[in-house]
Amino acid sequence: MSFAKTVKEELVTIPVELEEQLAECAAFLNLNTELHIESRQKSLDFKTNNPTVAKRFLQLIRVLYQADITLITQKQTRLKKHQTVIVSIRSKVDDILNEHNLLEGNLEAEELLTQTRESKKAYLRACFLSSGSINHPKTAEYHLEIFSNNPNQIVFIQGLMNSFDLNAKVAKRRNGYIAYLKDAEGISTFLQIVGAQNALFQYEDIRIKRDFNNSINRVINCEVANEKKTLDAAREQLNDIKVINRYMQEDQIDPKVKQIMTLRQQFPDINLRELAAAYEEKYHETISKSGLNHRIQKIKQLAVDIKKSRKRL
Repeated sequence: MSFAKTVKEELVTIPVELEEQLAECAAFLNLNTELHIESRQKSLDFKTNNPTVAKRFLQLIRVLYQADITLITQKQTRLKKHQTVIVSIRSKVDDILNEHNLLEGNLEAEELLTQTRESKKAYLRACFLSSGSINHPKTAEYHLEIFSNNPNQIVFIQGLMNSFDLNAKVAKRRNGYIAYLKDAEGISTFLQIVGAQNALFQYEDIRIKRDFNNSINRVINCEVANEKKTLDAAREQLNDIKVINRYMQEDQIDPKVKQIMTLRQQFPDINLRELAAAYEEKYHETISKSGLNHRIQKIKQLAVDIKKSRKRL
């Protein structure tokens, strides 16, 4: 089961009061319902691929309007496995159309039905049930969206989301528009707002584990990279020391530089901090990393000078 379906399976079980029922119904009607007129008979058809969402809408219509309803299932194309469930309203159609201004094309009814915080939550819950989707938190990209083919409708949904400080964005798609969230915290807040508490706990648990594992991997990768950098630098220093020892007499080398050369040969794999500690233990003198690095640069310069002089011979 997809994570979006998990969320929806939980949302349809939430009990709602009359005010919330009207807000949910408004979202269902505006997002997923079409008006049909055949032989002068009107019907409103609500379409969904999720039977539990269809059941939620059916229950709302029966409670609010006591309308006659017919359930229809349609097979989809071979590319899609699920069937489409159609909840067809055959009576009280004019009452529903008038109460929700479905023929007017404006948002006045929806605005009136979403005045309170709870009604806003209910409306958003039905929006997600109708046309929402969410990526599984185990994936690399956090994403939640609600779809509508009506630009005014999607701006209205964005406004409701942002009334809860979600910072929702709107984007155009080939066949419509989406209001979407891209950050994990915003998505968690949305799940809490619409009442998907169990899904929220699952989302946070998976997200935290994933982020923790990613943090561990970043630390490990950083340590591996630093270790490689240390080994490469040490190898380069050893090569420089070989050149110096081969072509210079010991009394020609600065004693302080010679100390570092001896230490590096003794400890070929350690980093500068460890090399400084080894220096203090061996010579009973403190040395800073910058002081140590200064002597290493002298070793490098000596090797460069020797190589240049050898080329001229």
